[in-house]
Amino acid sequence: MSIDRNEISFEVTADEAAVLDGYCQAKGIKRPVVMRRLLKEWSEEKLHESIFVCRVTGVNPTDPEPVRPQSGTLA
Repeated sequence: MSIDRNEISFEVTADEAAVLDGYCQAKGIKRPVVMRRLLKEWSEEKLHESIFVCRVTGVNPTDPEPVRPQSGTLA
């Protein structure tokens, strides 16, 4: 089974590229590995944050029409 992939391309400053390349050389890994790891960690953190926000606010994101509580009703 093949994994669908999309190409992402963007520009960085020379200093940013130097930091990335230095890290890659020190760890013996390639740029795409680092970028995928950063994106995975970032997305996991955002998921964790959003779960807590939904729990605290009482919002169920799977409801067809989620309703946010009125201001002042948070515990």
